[in-house]
Amino acid sequence: MSSANAAASPTAAKVRKFPCEGCGADIRWDPSASALKCPYCGTVKVITPETQEGVRERPVEAGLRAPRDLGWGAERKVIACKRCGAHTTLDPHVAASACVFCGTAAVVEAPPNQNIVRPEGLLPFKVNRDGAVASFQNWVSGLWFRPSNLKSTSRVTNMRGAYIPFWTFDSATSSHWTAEAGYHYYETEWVTENGQRVSRQVQHTRWEYAAGWLDMFFDDVPVPASHGIPPALAKEIEPFPTDGLVVYDPRYLSGFLAEENAIDLPQALEAAKDRMRGEVRSACVREIPGDTYRNLDVDTSFSALAYKNALLPIWVCAYEYGNKPYRFLVNGVTGKASGTAPYSWLKITLLVMFIIVLVVIFASLKK
Repeated sequence: MSSANAAASPTAAKVRKFPCEGCGADIRWDPSASALKCPYCGTVKVITPETQEGVRERPVEAGLRAPRDLGWGAERKVIACKRCGAHTTLDPHVAASACVFCGTAAVVEAPPNQNIVRPEGLLPFKVNRDGAVASFQNWVSGLWFRPSNLKSTSRVTNMRGAYIPFWTFDSATSSHWTAEAGYHYYETEWVTENGQRVSRQVQHTRWEYAAGWLDMFFDDVPVPASHGIPPALAKEIEPFPTDGLVVYDPRYLSGFLAEENAIDLPQALEAAKDRMRGEVRSACVREIPGDTYRNLDVDTSFSALAYKNALLPIWVCAYEYGNKPYRFLVNGVTGKASGTAPYSWLKITLLVMFIIVLVVIFASLKK
């Protein structure tokens, strides 16, 4: 999109900067103050929403048809990672030499995407960087079968706060399930052991047809629209308190990274439905009578589908151990942490050897 077209478009980005009223420096969002704060003179400015309306769900059908605002609404520099494909934006004066998501130095500056869909909502950071580092240290301390010196020798590199694009979905579901319910029963059987006839109880299963209906409602099922954050890892730091979403304002991004939306609404909707189907299936399993089951079939219909598009706050870092990078995430609101870490094969080997020794000793005592 040319600059002339951007100016003519009713949805084009309106670029703004946010100088400090006290000294003129760039003012940034401070999670501890829940306000904008100048890092130089300490001036604090509370963000007053431009609209009193909250972030509301929109019908999916309307979202697929309606035009949406474009651009971030503020000047941002774009960095593209050649390894993981994430497109990260940051304040224009900040230099970036490595990808915050995978740690690779293979990053290049990319032209801004004028057609990027602007987020409708945002969940501001509540946990500051010191809190995120503390969460990392606590998480490392609680790991099992990891190197003993991991906490002291691991190096948190480039711990950065990043707003990650998410879609959230609401839906009512109605499911019909069928299965074979198994009921265990026991019969006495006689066998010969060491030349003697002994009895034992043998388990059998009686199978009966079972069926039922199950209605479930899902509220704000999150789907990351990110190339930089694996969905499984993002799920481990849920939930995000989406009832605290505010209307998007580019001032919240000041001082933080923000990833461009990499997954559009139709693709995200299918991912959300897959997750809902998995939870519905687990709920249907709990409905099946008896002791066990087999051949479960679940047919689910969706209705009242609605969505929200928002940026959610995550502290991201790559830490190094043994010259290998690992990833770690902290929920920017709740402080819940998760990540990847190396295993200590020495500890695992010693545990296996200990178990083997116990088995040998126990077997010898039975003789």
